[in-house]
Amino acid sequence: MDNNELATSPFSAGDEALLRKLKEKAWFTFLRLYLPLFLFLVYIHFRMAPGGIFRGHTIKYSRSQFETVYPFFAVFFASIFLFFAIKDFKRLILPYQKETRSGKKYSCMFTARKYHDILYGKCLLFYPDRDDLYIEIAPEDFEAISNGDELYLETGCITGEVLSLKSAGRVFKNPEEFSFSDR
Repeated sequence: MDNNELATSPFSAGDEALLRKLKEKAWFTFLRLYLPLFLFLVYIHFRMAPGGIFRGHTIKYSRSQFETVYPFFAVFFASIFLFFAIKDFKRLILPYQKETRSGKKYSCMFTARKYHDILYGKCLLFYPDRDDLYIEIAPEDFEAISNGDELYLETGCITGEVLSLKSAGRVFKNPEEFSFSDR
């Protein structure tokens, strides 16, 4: 990055706990999206089945018509559902599992460049060597440092998640990556 090359080191217990928390958050996001969709597909199945659980069909068809058409309907929508579920699993959860198995993190020193965004109320540091990516820190930590201070950053090798941020005498509370393009 800026001042030193990236060095790798093993995870500490705090790093593993943070990655576990981030993985749980990713699972929650994944399940919050796909569990209702899955339940909706189950509801559609029972709604469409003649003589099924739900009564009051507006469209009349026989069991043989249902057994002819429904498999095509089910395979089509299930394959779309499965495609996006696998894609999101690979994007959201798999990187954290790989990160945990790797057991390594990147460490580097960089020079602090502060940015206070009044519109969003964010206290940010420019991420070293990356455009449109920042490190969000607590306001009290933001006030404690000044531009040009040397900071020590630890990130995951695979996910790039900020694991810890330190200065000469301070460990920053809950630093996180932030990007305006995610909004």
